[in-house]
Amino acid sequence: MKWKIKMKDNSYIKNIISLSNEINNRKEFHEQCKPILMKMANDINFWSELFKQNLSDKGFLNREWSMYDIPFFYVYENDDFYVKVHLFVPLKTYEPKVIASAIHHHNNYLITTFAAFGSGYETMLFEKDFKFNTVTKEVNLKVREHFTQQEKPIHTVDAWEPHVVVNPISLSATLVIWSPDKKRATDSLRSIPLLKALKSPLRKLIYAIGMDKKVGIAAKETYQFYPKDGKFYALPEEDYFAPTRSQKGEIVNDYAVQTLFAFMQRMNFNDFEFLKSMKKNKEVPLFYHKWINMLLNNESIPDTYAKDSINVPGGRITVDDVLYANKMTNQII
Repeated sequence: MKWKIKMKDNSYIKNIISLSNEINNRKEFHEQCKPILMKMANDINFWSELFKQNLSDKGFLNREWSMYDIPFFYVYENDDFYVKVHLFVPLKTYEPKVIASAIHHHNNYLITTFAAFGSGYETMLFEKDFKFNTVTKEVNLKVREHFTQQEKPIHTVDAWEPHVVVNPISLSATLVIWSPDKKRATDSLRSIPLLKALKSPLRKLIYAIGMDKKVGIAAKETYQFYPKDGKFYALPEEDYFAPTRSQKGEIVNDYAVQTLFAFMQRMNFNDFEFLKSMKKNKEVPLFYHKWINMLLNNESIPDTYAKDSINVPGGRITVDDVLYANKMTNQII
């Protein structure tokens, strides 16, 4: 993709690449990246460059979004790490203390998040050494840390560390860097087209010989977690994700692009010559023109909203639900 090539010339990205090459310990790498992320987020020129790079890329413009996706902008990616901007939206009621998705972890990936814009979200991090009852599906999760992004604007979530995000009360953006927890000789294989095509058979072989953690891929059985009646339970990740992954089409694409343009407007993006050039560019899908025109005409782009039901029993989790289950569930299963 073109954005991979262009954004590597950004001075902040050059610094992160240098750090990644110099530091093998990934936790230390993330720690050293924190001040760079903060500087990036406070540089209006960075945002202008980012918006234009993404909206000049044919692949990004024609992306098929799903409701599984968090609306985002690409920043940079290589075999060792990638940087993105994630956009989080409120509920239509602007209600606080409602969980955005089930409790989850990102397998062997570390993620460092900086609250770059908006109210930010509330989050909880859980201890990693939980026990899972395969019969009852009960899990003895324990909250390790609970804070808002206003209280702690930048933080790192460890590999395999369960955590949960609460819907923000206003449109919010995070600047994030992801990386595997270790540098592995197999990391570069992810970008080889032939191996991508063979991804499913290769995964089956890796699981069969028990090499998933050594190679650095997701566990064969990955779970999301949710509270119910004072206990935590697990459900298969694929069961949780299936409904939103299947939600695609024109309405979803328009929703994602509206979110992107609403954020651009709130970040005071005003390169009108660039926007006018987008209207002349035949590679820009026609449904973009509505949002381009609104930016050009200084018309307020409305908020988009988070889904009000998630795929867990009951369809809804609150912060109080999690805290109650945490209080009641501290026994060995």
